[in-house]
Amino acid sequence: MNQRTVTYRMIEAFQAAMLHGGIGAGADALGISQPAMSRLIADLQKSIGFPLFDKSGRTVKPTDEAQALMAKVQQSFLGLEQIVDFSAQLRKQKLGQLSICAIPSIGHSIMPRVVAQLRKKFPDVLISLQVSSYADVARHVKTRQADIGLTADTFSLAGLETVAEFSADCVCIGTAAWLDPCATHVDVEELGQLPFISPTGTFRPRLDAWLRANDVRVDAMAEASLFQSISDLCLEGLGVAVVDRLTGIKHRERGGLTLPLRPSMVYTVYATAMSDTRMSAPARELIRLVAAAHG
Repeated sequence: MNQRTVTYRMIEAFQAAMLHGGIGAGADALGISQPAMSRLIADLQKSIGFPLFDKSGRTVKPTDEAQALMAKVQQSFLGLEQIVDFSAQLRKQKLGQLSICAIPSIGHSIMPRVVAQLRKKFPDVLISLQVSSYADVARHVKTRQADIGLTADTFSLAGLETVAEFSADCVCIGTAAWLDPCATHVDVEELGQLPFISPTGTFRPRLDAWLRANDVRVDAMAEASLFQSISDLCLEGLGVAVVDRLTGIKHRERGGLTLPLRPSMVYTVYATAMSDTRMSAPARELIRLVAAAHG
């Protein structure tokens, strides 16, 4: 016996009939005629080899097999709907899409502005931005869920390569409660005399090494994992902190004080991609904008 192919439309019709309590109501929900709906259900039954609905007089009830099948459809159909919706989105795009995955220090500072600039230059490109941990950035690029990853760490995973680097000096942030608005910089020794807000993420070892190299011990009054949270704590007047330049710019825009450090401490951002990735025009513009933001 030749087995017919189960189509997405058949499953859609079956789901509508189950959700809306019958073939007629399901047809109305899909905006198709009842005969067309019946044909789809009949074709599905022929394809799978068992009945889905029992007719008793004018009443149609789903079989036990239909109930079991519906449970499985409910698990997977959302994924199908997302694929269909995303495909419809892509059909509207003339130049495709650009998927970006960035660590929080980048994603929460410059990326909203960068995305706005990209949209202005490439209005027909679908731009996707996800903010994740540095490990998730690598995973998303490796599994091709992201075209470009922006992180502060290099990766040794096979197939990943660094396509650009952006370096800038870290800064000290705080408020007038602890920093002199007229100062031109903050000496590292001063950090040992001020209440300090310490990072808990991957930046912490580098910061600790820099402080040790300058023979400075800080008095950590609070700590947080994200630079944005550290900025929030500083704005509440809890102390000072050392963050990357981009977070420092955002901190100043939010009303805080941002000052250079002496001696300097470099923070590098890496743009990563799969080694076989062809850099699209939007991707190249993304890298240019991130480079410009680092000044």
